[in-house]
Amino acid sequence: MIIMRLWEIIGKKFDEIEKKVAVLPVGSIERHGDHLPLGTDTIIAEYIGEKIASVRKDTVLLPPVYYGSCRGLRDFPGTWDIDPNILYRYILNIILEAARHGFKLIVIVNGHGGNISILKLAAREAAFKTDIGVIVINWWTDLAQETRDKLFTKPGHAGEDETSVMLAINSSLVDMNYAKDVETEYPSIKIYSNKMEKSIYSEALTGAATKASKEKGAEWLKAIVDHLNKIIDETLILLEK
Repeated sequence: MIIMRLWEIIGKKFDEIEKKVAVLPVGSIERHGDHLPLGTDTIIAEYIGEKIASVRKDTVLLPPVYYGSCRGLRDFPGTWDIDPNILYRYILNIILEAARHGFKLIVIVNGHGGNISILKLAAREAAFKTDIGVIVINWWTDLAQETRDKLFTKPGHAGEDETSVMLAINSSLVDMNYAKDVETEYPSIKIYSNKMEKSIYSEALTGAATKASKEKGAEWLKAIVDHLNKIIDETLILLEK
């Protein structure tokens, strides 16, 4: 099936296509250890979006948002931290434009933890202002968790799971010579502390990156896409009631 990428659709075709689902990949430009590309979060989110658009004729893939809110790792070279208020307004505007063009559902595939609260706030505001449905999917926590638990013993930021996924998507962007295993202790309570963030992510990596493999990443990605496709079907049914 041909992927309908918004930026590639000619004007006349856009008039004719079914405008039901829009998929918006959102990521970040952020340090992921020394072995993964700075755009890891966006690359993964865009890949998942591409796969969904390739199996659904009712879906248009929107251009990805490459930048995100990266307060925790902003001191690492290569990290670009966008003001949360600017990101919120930008995402909200994209959702409102999707609604204005007649889309029934926008699926935000998020690849970065620092974006979560911002995306949820934008989704709630858009739902308040329009009739569009919005779901925010944080792919690493919301999709195919049974498969994740089966495959990975030490997941984390740039760890075994994320590195495996990147190897499956494009191994030429990964240099396993720089992969490390980093033991990290997370506090039992969520504490907003710049000092603590720096301590947890002292190497911009958590988990066992050396245990990653392309095969494990490919298996999880397939399960992720299948799960998300099912969620979209279920969401459309609920919205049509």
